[in-house]
Amino acid sequence: MAEELKQMLVAGLESSPKYIPFSYKYDEVGSMLQKEICEFNDGYYLTASETWILQHHVQDFIPDVPNDLTLVDIGSGDCSKTRFVIDELIKRQSTLTFYPLDISGEFLLKTATKLKEEYGDSLKIHPIVSDYKEGIEQLRQIKGTKLILSMGTILNLSYEDQINILRLISTIMTDQCRLAFSADITLSRHTVLKAYDDDGGYLRKSNLNGITRLNREEGSMIDLDKFSYHVDFVRNINPEYMSFVRTYIEAKEDVRYRIPGLGIDLAMKKGEHLYLHEGAGLSCKYTLEQLQTIVEKAGLRLVGTLIDNAKHAVYCQCVTK
Repeated sequence: MAEELKQMLVAGLESSPKYIPFSYKYDEVGSMLQKEICEFNDGYYLTASETWILQHHVQDFIPDVPNDLTLVDIGSGDCSKTRFVIDELIKRQSTLTFYPLDISGEFLLKTATKLKEEYGDSLKIHPIVSDYKEGIEQLRQIKGTKLILSMGTILNLSYEDQINILRLISTIMTDQCRLAFSADITLSRHTVLKAYDDDGGYLRKSNLNGITRLNREEGSMIDLDKFSYHVDFVRNINPEYMSFVRTYIEAKEDVRYRIPGLGIDLAMKKGEHLYLHEGAGLSCKYTLEQLQTIVEKAGLRLVGTLIDNAKHAVYCQCVTK
């Protein structure tokens, strides 16, 4: 995994335009920064909206099946939202088997330990430290009926990767399994920029963690004072696409930095951009029609949507065709 990650970094930093893979910011520090965003950035509406749906409609997440369910959470983070579903399932069955999947190993294992201490023998927890594709392949071994959660997982992927991940998830589902994934349906430019370019700088610090991690782990000395930080919102209501946020740093002057751990130099001309994500953008936003199209292209069937009271977030409930 470490060598694969280095190859991804080299590919991004030597491409045109240059970028750092979005997932690279999610080491233990990055995961804690994401938690701070949810707690302290008042304009960051998405977590609160997703949580409102779970608080008011958690019963609607549970498929009506005769046997016990296994719970899977892809991109689980600190499992704060997942707890609503865990609590509801434990009311219905004596024990719950739970597979949280996340790329941040230390953070996931700490979360798993905390959950085990809290729930005891009621929760049989099997953490999977992996990226989405490899992790889903590991989940293929699990038998029985699964409720699969994916809260915000697809939002930071390219359009094609969103479809491919949902299609891959569909291959581990039986006709009794259900997938519930969340999406952002906010299309107000003012609201989006208030959330993603917040006055407190929480998103800035989180997005720049990829650079600070590169300095820390790969021995580079990239000086962020030599760059300006930018956030933009690109709105698109084409039924077969999406809207998204774009973040990048722009060189204020010609710069060159050695990255010893990768064996390359980062050389940028004045005005050149280094994107803090791969693809066109991240933190994607959708119309319901766009989400319907993505679900259909992934070979799934949309059987329900749950929307919060402020109309910022939606959970799409899907089954196999």
